[in-house]
Amino acid sequence: MPKTIIISDLDGTLLDSANYSFVAALPSLGMIRAWGVPLVLCSSKTRAEMEVYRRRLDNSHPFIAENGGGIFIPNGYFSVAADTMESAMVPGDCRVIMLGTPYAEIRKRFVRLREQLGIKVRGFADMTTEEIAALTGLSSDEAVLAGQRDFDEPFVFEGAPDERFLQAIEADGLRWTQGRIFHIMGRHDKGRAVSLLKSLYEKQFGAVVSIGLGDSLNDLPLLRAVDCPVLVRHDDGGYDSRIAVAGLLKTQLPGPAGWNETVLQLLAAKQGAADALIEIFNAALAAVDPYRAVLRFAEAKGNCLRVADASYDLTAFDRIVVVGAGKAAARMAQALEALLGKRISAGLIVVKEGHTAPLGIIEQMEAAHPVPDEAGQAGAQRILKMARAADEKTLVLCLFSGGASALLVAPDEGVTLRDKQEATALLLKAGASIDELNAVRKHLSAIKGGRLAQAAYPAQIVTLLLSDVIGDRLDVIASGPTAPDRSTFADALAVIARYRLAEKMPPRVAAYLKQGTDGLVAETVKDGDRCLARTRNVVVGAIGLALDAAAEKSRQLGFPAKIIGAELQGEARAAAAFLAQAARETFAEMRDGERRCLLCGGETTVTVSGQGLGGRNQEFALVFALEIEGLEGVSLLSAGTDGNDGPTDAAGALVDGQTAERARALGIDPASYLGNNDSYNFFRRYDACSGGQSHFITGPTGTNVMDMQVLLLEKTGVR
Repeated sequence: MPKTIIISDLDGTLLDSANYSFVAALPSLGMIRAWGVPLVLCSSKTRAEMEVYRRRLDNSHPFIAENGGGIFIPNGYFSVAADTMESAMVPGDCRVIMLGTPYAEIRKRFVRLREQLGIKVRGFADMTTEEIAALTGLSSDEAVLAGQRDFDEPFVFEGAPDERFLQAIEADGLRWTQGRIFHIMGRHDKGRAVSLLKSLYEKQFGAVVSIGLGDSLNDLPLLRAVDCPVLVRHDDGGYDSRIAVAGLLKTQLPGPAGWNETVLQLLAAKQGAADALIEIFNAALAAVDPYRAVLRFAEAKGNCLRVADASYDLTAFDRIVVVGAGKAAARMAQALEALLGKRISAGLIVVKEGHTAPLGIIEQMEAAHPVPDEAGQAGAQRILKMARAADEKTLVLCLFSGGASALLVAPDEGVTLRDKQEATALLLKAGASIDELNAVRKHLSAIKGGRLAQAAYPAQIVTLLLSDVIGDRLDVIASGPTAPDRSTFADALAVIARYRLAEKMPPRVAAYLKQGTDGLVAETVKDGDRCLARTRNVVVGAIGLALDAAAEKSRQLGFPAKIIGAELQGEARAAAAFLAQAARETFAEMRDGERRCLLCGGETTVTVSGQGLGGRNQEFALVFALEIEGLEGVSLLSAGTDGNDGPTDAAGALVDGQTAERARALGIDPASYLGNNDSYNFFRRYDACSGGQSHFITGPTGTNVMDMQVLLLEKTGVR
């Protein structure tokens, strides 16, 4: 099957022409990442500018700068030899294939032509940073990067474009093109660069199918060089009338929204059930993207910060401090930096290892999850210190998401980090629910159970929460650092007794909890505490929003959807059997040719009795495969929205009615792997032997709203 690659312009295409945002394209970007489709950025922007967008997009593929002047290839990207083409090293561990005339020569000839013709035309080199920013809509910092040219000179006429100058450029052996503004350059263009880069991909992968997207005249060579050209609609509803290419597709929506719809359609045309499952899951992820979630609820205008239905006068505060923790905290912090910028005085978040994001002001620390470590303890102590230094003229903005309970670890006096690690590991292995686990953790902590709000009093606190718990309870999300706690020391001891762990718990843990029940240690913060009067908690994203988006996407793909519920819990095996029964009952009532989608969300548990490796979603999927064995037209994806499933690199797994049968035919016994809680190694071996891709590996998604199950049913009439 040919390898698909996507080559895309930026301004007005993948990036909104007004604010340079790519938020509208997040669903398709998620699919591209999940499917491993290379996305090659091809722009009139400079290398320095494009490096910024590559970081924002988490893009590690080659890119083409300055209208095809240079192809930048990360070292080691191609295993095939690319040294047949002249290239040179550049900062950032890339090699560049230079196709353009050096900028100094371009600039020299630009000035000469201008003087000879006496035409009023100005290039970037004639402008101040402020003028470039005003012309392009870039910030001052971005305008500096736009001025770092290697191969072409952007220019504007003072008045209407003068055809004499454009003709003189061509007569002088150079070229011009036009995107948002004019560019003068050597005998290169985007098409030549795209064709050359395509040849490298073909050497690497064999057959390649290329999709190209652009919106302006400078994209015409690119669109001519690809197999599937796409012209993106402008914001005014029109298209560049100068672009005519055979087989040209035109987007219905403008900018990144049009980019998104068309890429999804083109990729969906190639998909089977597994692809549809992934697309639905990615639509759910996009709906709960932490960056977008924060910006849906928070807005800054002038000196006013509005969060949900509350407003805060920023002139009333001397300092704004940002603290937080969780797997999604970095993306949430990016949104606050976008909102408040240099108004933020200081900030620190603790994220799971590998879950960082580019930040300019707020510091981030990585720590272990789900069993806490020294890094998490150090981060929590620093956050407590920042909270205690706050006063009534301080605005403390807290960001919490799933994973924060383990990442923000501050053992109370009399309990050590080692004690908390052992207690957490015992409860996890026993299959304790998140509510039960947090009831214990809160009563061993100096920061959970409202104690962060207590430490920061009398500061004004606003907490934004991305919920990963059933019911979105404020006291359970992240163990409620700024919320009143319903649980008690007695509840914590009851959890330990319920799982018969009293004799196994570290002695200091049992002793401390007993002191709490005897009233010798202060309880967690309860309703009515004075610190809560200056604290506001807002849930900005949760599983319900993800399920609604998944249902909408499944309907778009032709699978009428039903949300079974957002509170799936209990043992993964029992939950999988329940969903398999729902699948059989639904399938039995369907007509031939009918399609349906069933959706669930929640968080199950696994009581570990074996010695294998796995996670609740992989175990769920394996049980489901056994339960529906032989039922054609049924397929399932069970995955964690954070991209993690247990102590593995997988998010979950995809199965269907033939998975178990195929596995046995390959000499792999699903039941024996299940009996050893070894679902990870089952799917790993199954994929290796079958050449398939049942393991669902996404890497960190940047969000976390519990787990999700997507179940597709298609009755073909053949059984």
